[in-house]
Amino acid sequence: MAKKLDFDKEKNNRNDNVIEEIMQADFPLPKQAEDAKNEAFSRIREMAAASGHTENTENMVQRLQEKSTGSSGKKSTGTAKSHKKFKTVYKTALGLTAAAAVFSTVCITNPAFAENIPLVGNVFKQLGNSMGFYGDYSKYAKQLTDSAEDAELADTNESQEDGGNPQSAQAEDQNTTENNNADKTKDNESYSKTVDGTTVTLSEVYCNEMALYLSMTIHTEDKFPDTFITSDGKPNIKLSENSTVKYDYMDEKSNLFNAYLDGKMLDDNTYAGVLRIPVEDMTVDDAGWTKFYEVRNAFFKEKGIDVDSEDFSFDKLAQALGMDEYSDEKLPQVGGPAISDYVKDIKVPDRFTMELDLKDIVGTLPDDQDTTPDIPQDLRDEYNQKMAEHGISTDDADYESLTEEQKNLEHQFFTEMWNEYFERYPEANEGNNRYNSWTLKGDWKFSVDVEKNTSDTVKKDVNVVDENGDGVLSITKTPFEITMKMQDPETKYFAVMLDANGDIMPYGGVANSNADTYAIQDRDVSTVYIYLCDYYEYMDELKGYYWSDDYEEKAKTKTFKQLLDERAVASAEVHFDKDK
Repeated sequence: MAKKLDFDKEKNNRNDNVIEEIMQADFPLPKQAEDAKNEAFSRIREMAAASGHTENTENMVQRLQEKSTGSSGKKSTGTAKSHKKFKTVYKTALGLTAAAAVFSTVCITNPAFAENIPLVGNVFKQLGNSMGFYGDYSKYAKQLTDSAEDAELADTNESQEDGGNPQSAQAEDQNTTENNNADKTKDNESYSKTVDGTTVTLSEVYCNEMALYLSMTIHTEDKFPDTFITSDGKPNIKLSENSTVKYDYMDEKSNLFNAYLDGKMLDDNTYAGVLRIPVEDMTVDDAGWTKFYEVRNAFFKEKGIDVDSEDFSFDKLAQALGMDEYSDEKLPQVGGPAISDYVKDIKVPDRFTMELDLKDIVGTLPDDQDTTPDIPQDLRDEYNQKMAEHGISTDDADYESLTEEQKNLEHQFFTEMWNEYFERYPEANEGNNRYNSWTLKGDWKFSVDVEKNTSDTVKKDVNVVDENGDGVLSITKTPFEITMKMQDPETKYFAVMLDANGDIMPYGGVANSNADTYAIQDRDVSTVYIYLCDYYEYMDELKGYYWSDDYEEKAKTKTFKQLLDERAVASAEVHFDKDK
């Protein structure tokens, strides 16, 4: 049936390809890590010589060395977005090779090795291409806290400026040096706050025309809570909705909704992640929208339309107003208010300050620790009895053969069952609750000065539109993402972007809340292809062609790009290689 009548939760195994991509990720190793790796391989060779299997072991070491330097060359083609109601569980265990085991032993038994890989001020680098929007942030991000490596370099530079003369160094203005050190300590402390044993440290910030990226670490005195791992191998962690941000160019603060962090566990007590805030979330005129909705609803009331009535629908609204299909943008055509009269067009300035108030940190529990109550048997029996009394089958396969009246009744019975369930377990109606989530309570406040970095940002007008001008107006490419600017007030279309090889661009995972933004990652974007497709045709037919298990075989006859060339409403080929 269209709804899920199997009340038990779905359980599927993790996609091995995701694991392989993570294991093959290209992480440039610091010198000490490289030395430790070589020591590990040296030990393997020694053991092989003792066992008489030198030749086979040497081949294995060679392959492992190639993987450790990222030479596999495998290209990820992304993963299809899941629209399933219940979370999917991934439980595939990873085995360690002998080299990995020895390498781990070197790290564990040499504490100095781990300590000398800088974390503070280098979270982007630590995360590497495990991030959805990965890339080299060192050229663009501003460090908020100094790493030990930076401090050592600064001390070295100061000594060189003194000409290596100890007496000259001692003769320096001691007060100035102490003041500088005090300021640096103050800055570091202002970006690191501890509440009830949980320390949040802001590391770097980067803001371009499309989004703001803020890297951070979360360290707990006790072991970090066990956390559900998403389909792309990430711990499912976010900042709670009662966390707020206030930009100095905005009149009011706003809540951080869907503030999922993109990161990974570094050890049992430390998580490193990145908060990505799209620019559209940084420019919402909340007060203006509130006023517009007040005026709009008053206009509806004048027309005899009660938006709070049980039988209200947008189809009835459009009919009452004489519109083919309702949209706020088209209200002025029927005498209604214009959005532009109330909502300001806000731009992010080149420099600004953001005040962050992080209330709680929330994570989803692993499936085996989720204690969400099952639907009680008496409610299931009551639902099934109502269905039987009205002669309605509960078999999924029979759903499409039901009459509209039967479908409406099924929906009514299904809703009644769930309403009764939530009356018994009201907390289960909340997205994150004590059954399915853990919470690190706190109130971490930060003030961050931000300077936009628009280097290597290119905007192009593309006008992939229909006869009414609806579609993709322009695209903007930054070092890490490409975003399409859409005009589609009636949501008629789905826009698709392919890379130079004709593959769908990846979305960037949990950090992305915008379907019109793509992560560049390791893709060839010297040329991209943009297609404007009918929304329902793309969802029901076209996308399944690309994501089908036998796509590689079908592509020998017709590639996905060729299919879109035939079926898209409009398209364009955009070149970026000439912008260098």
